[in-house]
Amino acid sequence: MPNSPTPAAVALESKVVMADWPGRARVRVVGPDRAKFLHNLTTNDINRKTSGSGCEAFVTSPQGKTLGFITLVILDEEILLRTEAEGLPPILPHLRKYGVLEEVELEEATASTFELHLAGPLVGEVMAAVGVATLPEGELDHLTAEIAGRPVRVVRERPIGADGVTVIGAIEDVEAVRSALIAAGEPIGLVTLSAEAFDAFRIEAGTPASGRDVTEKNLPQELDRNERAISFVKGCYLGQETVARLDALGHVNRLIRGLEIDAETPPPGGSKLFAGEKEVGWIGSSAVSERSGRPIALAYVRTSHVKPGSAVSVREESGNEAPATVRGEVGGRQ
Repeated sequence: MPNSPTPAAVALESKVVMADWPGRARVRVVGPDRAKFLHNLTTNDINRKTSGSGCEAFVTSPQGKTLGFITLVILDEEILLRTEAEGLPPILPHLRKYGVLEEVELEEATASTFELHLAGPLVGEVMAAVGVATLPEGELDHLTAEIAGRPVRVVRERPIGADGVTVIGAIEDVEAVRSALIAAGEPIGLVTLSAEAFDAFRIEAGTPASGRDVTEKNLPQELDRNERAISFVKGCYLGQETVARLDALGHVNRLIRGLEIDAETPPPGGSKLFAGEKEVGWIGSSAVSERSGRPIALAYVRTSHVKPGSAVSVREESGNEAPATVRGEVGGRQ
């Protein structure tokens, strides 16, 4: 029998949650060619982005495969590239290789900065209580602010499926900023998320993680985030020929989807999906749902089985097998 929602799940739906966004990496892209450089190596139209905005994008190989899934925060003098730490190794050498002839520098900022994410219907109340009365309007828009007297950047985004903001600042300020947010949020029911709970909400929201859900096995359109992360009119970039050809064909052979799994524990990443004896996909990341107490996963599923409610089975390397049900579209639309 499914469990009742955890306090974290209740707070996400009706109050507010906060987490140290686990496993994140940040790279500062600086220099006069920074926008052109990223424009030529990613799937989104970076040249049209203005300071105060942001976007999702895929870093693609010459063959059009996804080296990584990133978000970009566009500032006056730099662009902040954000992704998962485990997904950075394929991305950074690739960018450095193609940046040799550009006036651009890549400065790793993971150790010197932090990201705190808050989400839920009362996020605005918490931010107002710490002096941030105005929040960015659009997805991945951002602004500068002060919390506990420390300068921060506030980015509007929803990686765990609820309206939220990410607070980015210098690592030496993290304790003061975190303490101020907790003090403001606790009277209205703020719940601090564990890394495991954050990951479960991320999976349930359909937000992919580089290194687990996004690898060099994937094509950008398989992530089903075309409107957010891919421009089909921007012109040439590395890997563009493959992406454009798939767009002309009108489909890919598989798509990322959420799964609900009838098992005691989540299957490991890489477990295969079957329909009868036919292999129809594989699992990227998995967790236990904070809402239902059941195992969930993000998986790549053959288009013949992506319809919500489709029955598949999960087969682990150990031979363990469990029935699973395909959920709806990902990216906050399920």
